[in-house]
Amino acid sequence: MSTQEQARSLMMRQQHLVKNRQESLLSRAAAEVGLDTGSQASVDRK
Repeated sequence: MSTQEQARSLMMRQQHLVKNRQESLLSRAAAEVGLDTGSQASVDRK
């Protein structure tokens, strides 16, 4: 694996971890205010 491929892989992993952390925090916040977390399916994900 080249250095460039390793860097890309690390960056993609980091972005994935950040996205998961953000979704987790948003889900917890939604639960605290009483929103239905099942409605996430209707959110446009990018």
